[in-house]
Formats: sequence, C-alpha cells, structure tokens
Amino acid sequence: MAQRSPRVVVVADGFGELGPHEAAEQAAAGWSATATHATVEAHASHDGGAGFAEAVARTLGGTIHPLVVPGPTGGEVPAGIAVVERDGTRTAYLDTAQACGRHLMDTESLRDPGGMTSAGVGALLAAARSTGVDRIVVGVGPLACHDGGLGLLQALGAGEDLERLPEVRREWAGANLVLATTTEATLLGFNGASALLTEDFGVAPAVTQRLEGELGRLSDRVNQVVPPVKELLTGLPRRPEREVGSGAGGGVGYALQLLGARTVPGARLLLDELGLRERLPGSLLVLVTTAYDGATVHDGVVAETAKAALDTATPTVVLAAEVAVGRREGMALGVSGSYEPRAGEDLPATAARVARTWTPPPR
Repeated sequence: MAQRSPRVVVVADGFGELGPHEAAEQAAAGWSATATHATVEAHASHDGGAGFAEAVARTLGGTIHPLVVPGPTGGEVPAGIAVVERDGTRTAYLDTAQACGRHLMDTESLRDPGGMTSAGVGALLAAARSTGVDRIVVGVGPLACHDGGLGLLQALGAGEDLERLPEVRREWAGANLVLATTTEATLLGFNGASALLTEDFGVAPAVTQRLEGELGRLSDRVNQVVPPVKELLTGLPRRPEREVGSGAGGGVGYALQLLGARTVPGARLLLDELGLRERLPGSLLVLVTTAYDGATVHDGVVAETAKAALDTATPTVVLAAEVAVGRREGMALGVSGSYEPRAGEDLPATAARVARTWTPPPR
C-alpha cells in the first residue's frame, strides 16, 4: 500500500524584518527543498495589530480603498479600507494603526500619550460604513493614542461631553462590528490599558496613574449617559470598562464595544477568516515567528494556532528568529520542538534543516 505524502502547513506572522507572507513563503520554500515528497502550504496570519488589513486583503484578494484621516495629533495621515467579498458578504477590514499607530509619533512623545486622539479611527469607521459593507472588522493593537476612544466617539457625533452617545449607539446598533484585538486587557485596573504602558513601553508610573484617572472619569461619564445593564445572576451593574479587550489601543476597544462590537482575539478570528483551522487535521503545523517567548505562548498567532492544532492532535513545531521558551512551556501549548537559526543560516536554510528531522524521506 502506497504511503500518503505528508502535508506541512506553514503559518507565519513574520520573521525578523520579513512580513507574514514573505516569512511563510520563504519557510515553505526551504522546507520543500528538503522534503520534496511532502505537500507544503504557506499561509500568512496576523494578530490584529499594525498591518492587519493589508495582510488579510493580500490573502483574500481584497480591494484597498485609500483615504486620509486625522492622526494622533490631528494632522492628516494616509490610510486604507480593505474590502473583501466572499459568499455574497462584503467585509471591511480596518487597521487602526494607520490612523493612530505608535510609528506615527517620535519616541519622546510616546512617553506621555495624553492629548493624542483616536478621532482617525472614527473617520475610518464612518468611511467603511459608507461603502455599504455588511460587516466591519477592526484590528486593534498598541496605539499612540490613549484617550479611551473618546476621539473616536466624538468623530462619530457623540458630542464633546458624550451627550449624544445613546443616539450614536443606536445608529451603530446594526453595523455588525467585530473588534479583532491583540490583548484581553481591560480599560481600567491593575492589568488595564494604563498599567500596561509601564510594563510594555516603560512609560513613567506617574504618567500612567494620571492617565488611569482620566480614563476613570471618562468611564464615569459614559456610565452616566448610558447606565450599565445589570447581570442576571448577581443583579450588579455590568461595567463596560471591565470588559475583556476594552483596554486595546488605549481604550479604542472600549469605544468599539460601546458601539456594539463583538470582541475576539485577532489571531483566533483569522483562523476561520483565512481558512487555517480546516487545514490543520492530518498535517504537521510549522509556526514561523520573530520571537518565541513568554508573551508568544499566551497571545497572538503562535498561541492561537497551536491551541487549534492541539484540539485536533496536530503535531506542531516553531521556527523563530529567537527562542526564549523552554520545552516544558512549549509542550503545554502542544509544541513538540522549537528552532532558531544557526550561525549563518537564513529562514529557508533553517526550515530545510528542520524538515530533515520532521519529514524525512520515505524508505
């Protein structure tokens, strides 16, 4: 009986300076060069942060609609709406980093994001809805702004003091919004948006404490104009500022949730949007990333894809520019092996070397 050729599914979110598509293609090419008997597939994925819309559009064949929107300090910046049509449904994918990304500001300005606005995200949302799409997916990762989404809501007509927020919520109730987030952080609290600025970006504690106070006052105002609904079991108010993902993008996630957005980790969403989940059973999964570390095993493409593979008993290995995770941590995620380049190796050469171990030629 003839032996079935192995199928290798390469999923990449980048590798050093390589973007997701380039990393997937180079790793797949290197693997194929050694395992000529295997069927090797290259797939790019993303966590919802900067580059989200472009990555999805490139994979699904979307059309980019260019526009300009306000940046973090009000000046115009270029952006684009990726519109994809599948099965009769038109979806707009938005990359909030185009409007408010940290790359738009200098390092010194990012030490205190107070005063920066998310108004550009509101402009992106309004423009996307004007195209008549059936659904809007908004990718939100770390941003320069930290205004709790106030600028976004004001840009949509909520008013200077959010006095029209109830009306704006009604206007957006049927918009079918999805928040594709890179973090489950809440708006407020010890693991909230402001606290993470110190942990992730080294912002001074005095600054983050001030920002926490500003976000607290914003949430008080929101709860005043839109009284929270009560939990059925406890009878206590359900506080939107404590919702998972509300702290994404300095509170842009909070504003989107106020508009009715469904929240899901971006990498988990793309498992289904890009058809990756269905490719896993019966395959060897090769995850390609820049850093395989303590953050990677909890959030993002590596974590979400490995968990999906674990559900179907799909063996998984990781190729990373830097490996900082021990075997025990990897095994808990279902990762059987992790590899980084040896001296003088590029990504294709690393993939070719690992392929000899995991897909040896048939005897």
